[in-house]
Amino acid sequence: MLLRTMRMVSGVKLMYIKNQRFNIIVLVLSGVVVSYIALPFVSVISFFQPSTFLELLTRTQVGDAFILSLITSTISTTILFFFGVPLAYCLARYSFRGKLLLEVLVIFPLVLPPLASGALLLGVFGPASTLGKGLSTIELTQSLIGITIAQTYVASPFMILSSQAAFESVDESFEKIARVLGKSKIETFFQITLPLAKRGLFIGILLTWVRAIGELGATMMLAYNPHTISIQIFEDNAIGGLQQAMPDIMLVILLSVIALIVVSTIKKGESTSLKIGWS
Repeated sequence: MLLRTMRMVSGVKLMYIKNQRFNIIVLVLSGVVVSYIALPFVSVISFFQPSTFLELLTRTQVGDAFILSLITSTISTTILFFFGVPLAYCLARYSFRGKLLLEVLVIFPLVLPPLASGALLLGVFGPASTLGKGLSTIELTQSLIGITIAQTYVASPFMILSSQAAFESVDESFEKIARVLGKSKIETFFQITLPLAKRGLFIGILLTWVRAIGELGATMMLAYNPHTISIQIFEDNAIGGLQQAMPDIMLVILLSVIALIVVSTIKKGESTSLKIGWS
């Protein structure tokens, strides 16, 4: 009996040691990834020059590029909301032939290199394209329209996939009950489904907006001018190095931090709602 007890204790200790080793391995590997992600932000300090920061920040081209990015990203996000959310609902609720192919198509702009996306968009909207020739009086490239086209294409998966996940998180039984009580499909959508999915939809809107602001590759191909903030960062770095581009980068970092705080707040609110029930 004593021998059996000693073996059990020895086995427990051995298991504890193995678990601790596993925890250490996980923590070390996680620490490497966290350090890799955080290091570029820490390196910003070495390029920060207080004496020239304010002068570089207040340049007209920086302000214009930042405001232009805010405007075009808002336009592209609005377009994606009105057209992407219905598609997301379709993917979340309907089963049909070719659905898998459609889902792959939706993800494609996410995995395709942005420069390649820009080249493909040039084939549709460029001056030499059929559409470009037919709408020769409208500047589809090197314009605000061109920027919006590029941002909308590259950011589209963020809106559609986030919205699809939001709709899939809504229990279909609520919709069925509403239909039984006499609500039409459109009434059920606006009065039941949309309110229950609102947090996920808002996160999708925010992520889409931030992604559109940060778009560079496709925009460079389709509309290098006028400059968005991403292109301004690229150009400032090419001309004067990171010191000249630092004010532009700090603006984008600040905007990203604000967006992440809002997303975290929404997610925290969603967790609370799941605990206490929908209000």
